[in-house]
Amino acid sequence: MTNLQDIGHRIRLARKARGLTAIELAGLAGMHRNTLLALETGRGNIELGKLLSLCNELELDLLLLPRQAATLRAAEHQGAGSQTELGQRLQALMGQQEQP
Repeated sequence: MTNLQDIGHRIRLARKARGLTAIELAGLAGMHRNTLLALETGRGNIELGKLLSLCNELELDLLLLPRQAATLRAAEHQGAGSQTELGQRLQALMGQQEQP
């Protein structure tokens, strides 16, 4: 299961990839900067509506997957370095692609 730290980390990566400051994104999403920063560091307990607003501003989708699918995706990610095209595209979109 994804935890708050994972979600916050992904929100932060997406924010930085779009060149937004925490103050700018918080304003766009209709929340206080401290709420966003708490989420990004895994300390916050954000309301679902605010999380959806952040996702909307960052052009992210919040997906709910069966655990089996999430487990398979995690196993693929930790594999011997081979990734599917989808996995590579997702990483590129999130700005997480490893630099050579």
